[in-house]
Amino acid sequence: MIFLFAASFMARLIFVLTLSPQGVYFDDEFEYLRMKSNFLAGNGLGLGGSLQAYRPPLYPLFITFITGFRTGFPSEIIIVRLAQVLISTFTVVLIYLIGKKVFSERIGLWAAIFSTLYPFFIFYTGFLLTETLFIFFVALAVWETIKILDNETALPEKAVRAGLWYALAGLCRPTMELFFPFACAFILFGKEKFRTKILIVLLSCAVFILALSPWIIRNYVVLKKFVPGTTMGGQVFWEGNNPYSSGGPCRYFPPGIWQVPEKDRDAAFYKETARVIRKNPARFLWLLGNKFIRFWNIVPNAADFSSPLYRVVSVLSFGVLIPFFILGIFLNLENRKALFLVVLIAFFTIFHMVFLASIRYRVPIEPYVILFAASGWFWILDNMRRWKRETISNYSSI
Repeated sequence: MIFLFAASFMARLIFVLTLSPQGVYFDDEFEYLRMKSNFLAGNGLGLGGSLQAYRPPLYPLFITFITGFRTGFPSEIIIVRLAQVLISTFTVVLIYLIGKKVFSERIGLWAAIFSTLYPFFIFYTGFLLTETLFIFFVALAVWETIKILDNETALPEKAVRAGLWYALAGLCRPTMELFFPFACAFILFGKEKFRTKILIVLLSCAVFILALSPWIIRNYVVLKKFVPGTTMGGQVFWEGNNPYSSGGPCRYFPPGIWQVPEKDRDAAFYKETARVIRKNPARFLWLLGNKFIRFWNIVPNAADFSSPLYRVVSVLSFGVLIPFFILGIFLNLENRKALFLVVLIAFFTIFHMVFLASIRYRVPIEPYVILFAASGWFWILDNMRRWKRETISNYSSI
């Protein structure tokens, strides 16, 4: 495991060192840096103007803390990238632990080995984006949930930690705030004593709400409205379903929408999108299918990453997993802990089919895709070896 940790760290470090120390490559990176600057200037955790709760708070707080509450290129970018190298490396360890607990030590180990050099995990360590931190907190939440489902001792402590990890993941991306009730429901339908299940869920919910409350209270003070996540949801729904959308990012917006006050803009986006869907439900159904394809595409959707190199790397890393992943799911339908991972994967798929689909939004569930693929691969390998032994034995007995 020490060797695996070192290899994961070095693979990510080498990639990060190839990037320009002053390079900021994505619009989201600029926005997170702006939120950090506004926070340090005493202007709150917003983008400024009419975008006060547009993005969740955890990632800008993370880069503020990790850079020692200082600003300045290129040092702050390098520090954040190095921190993300370490976080992504710890995520590989979590993949091993989850795989060992859900499937077997062999599957956990080989999934971790694959994750060590998995291009998508390495790629996102180099950019000031939520992916690396979000994947880590999702993995922590999954790890605690799996231990609860395994009926281990000290369940109240695990319930408290699970509630915290789900909240932190939700403060990184609100998607996990929406998944949390499904996780609680999954626990409630377990075989444990009813009183135990209720205690676990109540403790998790209490910690979850407590951890979210500073952001919720802050949003109510600023916007005079209950906003548990962000005010971006309606815009994302519109981008994925407007008349000109193909299911990915689409920068066409209804005239005058940005003049609507922020606290009302989210609802206005949802209302306008609902009107578009009612007007042409057939196109909405087509978009659902197209977003499914975009979400599970084995090659990048974005034109900026459509070169042969990106396509080959994507096919040889993610693409080769798909058949083994599907097989792994069918092999583990009676495994309750594996079924929880299926629920997580299905939730992310359906959520992004409804809203906005991109390979980037699939990356947080790819640790579990890799685990199922490892399960499917070793089932084939073990059966081939068994068939070979039986064939040799039959020939020997002739």
